Parts: sequence; C-alpha cells; structure tokens
Amino acid sequence: MEKMELGELDLEWVELIKEALEMGLDKEEIRRFLNSKNEEVLMAGS
Repeated sequence: MEKMELGELDLEWVELIKEALEMGLDKEEIRRFLNSKNEEVLMAGS
C-alpha cells in the first residue's frame, strides 16, 4: 500500500463518502460506522 502524505485525500474514500451521503446517510452516521469498525480492528489485534 502506498504511503500518503498528511493532507492528501484517498480518492476511493472520497467516492465512498460521497456515495454514502447520496444514499441519505448523514456525516454523524458515517463517522459512527467508521469508528465502530476501527474499534473492531483494534480489538481483533489485541
């Protein structure tokens, strides 16, 4: 995986977020989902 510089945007993530917004999800719902998945990954690595 290519290392990204601080401030760079991953265009695939940008498209996914745009699609989620177009589907009617709000920013807070997206944030909660991403945070929950991050917690799952962290717990699996423990």
